Amino acid sequence: MNYYALFPTITSILFLCMGMIVFFKNKHQMVNKVYLYFCFSIFLWLFPFSLMYWSKDINTAYFFAKIGFIGVLLIPICMFYFVVAFLNEVQKYKLFLQILVGIAIPCGIINFFAPVFYSGIKICFWGYYPIAGKLYFIILAQFVIVFCYATWLLLKNIHNVNFDIIKQQQTKYLLIAFLITTFGVVDYISKYPLEVYPFGYILILAFIVIIARSIIKYNLMEIRVAVTNSSIFFALYVLVLGIPLYAGLVLEQWLLAFLLVFILSSAAPIIYRSLQKKAERILLSEQEKYQQFLLQASKGMVEQKEISKLTQLIVRMITKSVKVKFAALFIYDEERQLYYCIASRGKHLKNKDITFDNKSYVIKFMKSKTNPFFFLTVPEKIKNIFYEISDNSTLIIPAVIRKDLTAFMLLGEKINETLYSNRDLEVFKTLSNQAALAIANCNFLSKTNNQQKRLFEAEKLASIGGMADGLAHQIKNRLNSFSLIGGELEYEINNFKDQYKDFVEREEDVKKMIVYIKEMSDSIMSNVKKTNIILKGILSFAKSDEQDKFFSSFSFREVIEQCIDLIKIKHHKSNISFSCNIPDRDNIYGVRVQIQEAVFNCIDNAYEAILEKIDCVKSPLLHEMKIPNIKVDDYKPLIDINLEYIDKNAVISIKDNGIGIKEENKSKVFSAFFTTKASSKSGSGIGSYVVKRMIVENHKGNIEFKSKYGYGTTFIITLPMGRNV
Repeated sequence: MNYYALFPTITSILFLCMGMIVFFKNKHQMVNKVYLYFCFSIFLWLFPFSLMYWSKDINTAYFFAKIGFIGVLLIPICMFYFVVAFLNEVQKYKLFLQILVGIAIPCGIINFFAPVFYSGIKICFWGYYPIAGKLYFIILAQFVIVFCYATWLLLKNIHNVNFDIIKQQQTKYLLIAFLITTFGVVDYISKYPLEVYPFGYILILAFIVIIARSIIKYNLMEIRVAVTNSSIFFALYVLVLGIPLYAGLVLEQWLLAFLLVFILSSAAPIIYRSLQKKAERILLSEQEKYQQFLLQASKGMVEQKEISKLTQLIVRMITKSVKVKFAALFIYDEERQLYYCIASRGKHLKNKDITFDNKSYVIKFMKSKTNPFFFLTVPEKIKNIFYEISDNSTLIIPAVIRKDLTAFMLLGEKINETLYSNRDLEVFKTLSNQAALAIANCNFLSKTNNQQKRLFEAEKLASIGGMADGLAHQIKNRLNSFSLIGGELEYEINNFKDQYKDFVEREEDVKKMIVYIKEMSDSIMSNVKKTNIILKGILSFAKSDEQDKFFSSFSFREVIEQCIDLIKIKHHKSNISFSCNIPDRDNIYGVRVQIQEAVFNCIDNAYEAILEKIDCVKSPLLHEMKIPNIKVDDYKPLIDINLEYIDKNAVISIKDNGIGIKEENKSKVFSAFFTTKASSKSGSGIGSYVVKRMIVENHKGNIEFKSKYGYGTTFIITLPMGRNV
């Protein structure tokens, strides 16, 4: 048995299988297709040559050599084609490829009829082998030129700014593979009068394996790990081949050689795996440290009670330990039904204010993933969305509980530009599971606290409602007394001024005293009115259960007209600018008294916001208030009221161009007894709170607002429509 022929035969079949595996991994990718062509060209060279080794006569061997010569011609062409396909530059080098094909075709035909490339066959210790002809140097020169050109292209693009970290790492893999294959030129030299065993197929095998890994694996290892693994693979392959050959050729123990082939080929995968793990453990010791740290830290996350502190902790922990260029954590907001960035670190973030709707394509894609995955694998339209957040996204880590996407994190490249390993992905998976549980725990605690606060507020309001009638009676008695005192005081002062007019005008101190007493009287009357409004608000909601029985359909236009008249009376103004956009069919459904109070409250707030805006516009400190710098004459106050029907709901919007609401006050707008109005105004802080309770609880609707400080506010009331509306 010719053992020298056995190994090339097995290796040639291995080449073809490798090409088919990569092709069927993704047969629509050009790189995968060209890789199959490349493997086939090697098979077309090596398999006929192995048959040549097996041949018993010189003519048969010469025929197989000529067949294998076609593969020799195709190898550099397919190799270069693969490189330019990988670099996405096929069109740029299309002419060069056509020239190579144009040279190869006539050379392949000539070789069958004239001994200019292969002049004959020689007998070597490994079997028959072709002899280089007079023009064979052309083939050698073609290989060297194409090989060097392809290597130069890879070297030039190894730090291409248009390539992400994965693509750059793949380029490094290819470059290493090309450097390993440099010694494969021995197959060309063996055709000259030098009896050197053509072991180039072994180097090309390493080349093919590295390329296959670079194509089908996105979770690539570091280059130094790749080189180490390749070296281990090559050393074992040499031992598996070399020891049996030594036993057969030198010791002439072919039975022993056959047994050694069987034993070593069975043990080699186990030995390779063991050596690979030990090598990776040594080379990746730094990664092991932060991986252990993350695993230990993940167990303590569930002890955190506040969502903001927890999310900041997660982001800070990953960026500092893993040393990534950026990290952004998005969590789900149940109230708004969207995902938003709650915590981020790094200089590579372009926009962290992007939100994702729960039903968006991005989130649907995220929900289909349970394990960390590379950014390179996502569809193009999702990539374009994430590019708005950062150009440096590399890894996406979903946090899932029972198929519910609680959160997800975007990670950039590592600062040292090494890639995430398989072990990294396992650690991040564990971390994401712990993070999902910790976030869910924080959300549960937050909901529980909010529910307790609402129950407490409800109990307080229920107490107020239960005491409302008695309190109102007692307080109104006092208010009546104060009102009488204030009225009598004002009457007596006016009467004194009329009777002693000359005396008052003559005595300056008396005149000042009368003015002061008059101001005190007005203050008493103003506070009586203000207290009466507070009582009215409390009683209005306290009696809402009784009013719930009087739901009906009524004209919204009539409600607005009455509210506008009341506003003008309250503020003693008739020149308020209103814009009403109400359709002819203007019926809404609800308790008219409560709806009118809600609308009046919103319009009243809008009007007073406009008055505050006017005061600010007049102020010399306008620039310090961070509101638009406009002149008093240019400011045109406006309250815009709209009614429209959307999905069986009546939607009322009341918009003003007043002062707006400061960011820090937005969360308190509907809180009881909170007001932004000055003490001189009629604000009690009970109005908005009661309005929300009436709209949400009594009418099963919704009230919300949009506001930007300095520009204005829009209140939106949504009311379900009744059957007969």
